[in-house]
Amino acid sequence: MNPTIEQWKALYEEAISFKQSKCWEWMTNAHMFGVKNSESGEIGYCSILGNGGEVFGLSIYMGTKGLNSIMRMLSGESDEDPRFTQDALLLSFDNRDELYPRELKQIKELGLKFRGAHAWPTFRVYEPGFVPWPVLTQEQALFFTWAIQQAREIAMEHRHDPNALFHEDEETFLVRVPSRTEGGIVWSNQWLQPEPLEEMLTLQADPVDELRLSKAKKSVKGSVGIWEIDCFFAPIPVDEGERPFYPKMFLIVDGSSGQILKHGLSEKAQIANDLVDGFLALVEQLKFVPGEIWATNEEVYAYLRQVLRAFEPQAYLTDELPALEDAKESMLHYFGAGMR
Repeated sequence: MNPTIEQWKALYEEAISFKQSKCWEWMTNAHMFGVKNSESGEIGYCSILGNGGEVFGLSIYMGTKGLNSIMRMLSGESDEDPRFTQDALLLSFDNRDELYPRELKQIKELGLKFRGAHAWPTFRVYEPGFVPWPVLTQEQALFFTWAIQQAREIAMEHRHDPNALFHEDEETFLVRVPSRTEGGIVWSNQWLQPEPLEEMLTLQADPVDELRLSKAKKSVKGSVGIWEIDCFFAPIPVDEGERPFYPKMFLIVDGSSGQILKHGLSEKAQIANDLVDGFLALVEQLKFVPGEIWATNEEVYAYLRQVLRAFEPQAYLTDELPALEDAKESMLHYFGAGMR
């Protein structure tokens, strides 16, 4: 359900107060802390932006998964594109031409006025595989409001010693925890460790047509060469439905020649089925299977489990796919997306 006018008003009021505090003058994005959602119990891990003088606002990384993604980026352990990994809410103060029409309309309906650079509040939802999008639900708007309010409170409490937010145990964070009372919600500070990261279920392909698989096996005349295989988000937004998304792409590349043998674009939920179909179509076309398959991600082998059992190539996990990376860069440039 969309936020009400009252919820939008409260959200903008907290954003305006946050900007007026200029808390980025003494807080950096490394001064992480948490705000617990009184409805879901999930902790949003907050990072105040603006100390570098470029982006001003507040990032709220959702849960342990969101926290891990930003901590790995800050430490240099990960160079993954945040568009495809971050689960977060972002308050930023942008220029007018950076807002969606629906945001400008919302500001007008609320009777608010902003002027100048870095003056216009935006509230964006980041979810893996989706284009960053304005706040969608009442639940998001409500927690966003609480988080901005409590982030300002923590910043003001630590104005003279922001480094007090660094615990001697690097895995422990100061968290604002709500308690419901007759007079409303009361907030307190607690030092807490993140909840254990839940194991993510790997997407599985649908059962392969047994007749098709049997015919493909009979058509095979031998095995030869190396196929490098990968699945990844393509930075080419697809504007379908309510919210644009990034499709997933699979590539199958000949390791010796660098030739792209098969590729495809899919919705995230369909990538396993499309990779299996592409692999089988390639076997049916070439009448042979690879002697070896190389991949950098175990998910590729999880997707292909059924056909790997049928054709029994040697499967290796490797740190690099040199032929595939060259092909990937060329293909994305061809689509006009480029590489980071």
